[in-house]
Amino acid sequence: MKLKDKIEALLDSDATSYAIAKETGISNSTIVELRHGKRKLSNISLKVAE
Repeated sequence: MKLKDKIEALLDSDATSYAIAKETGISNSTIVELRHGKRKLSNISLKVAE
C-alpha cells in the first residue's frame, strides 16, 4: 500500500482528528482541513506525510 493510500485510509477512518493529531504530531486543524477538502493531500510535504 502506498503512503498516500495509507494516509487517505487514516483520514477516512473513524479515528478522531484529535487522536490522529496526537499520534502524528500534525496539528488538529491540518487534519480537519484535509478531511474536509480545504487542504489537498497532494500539497503536504513529504516530511509531514512520513
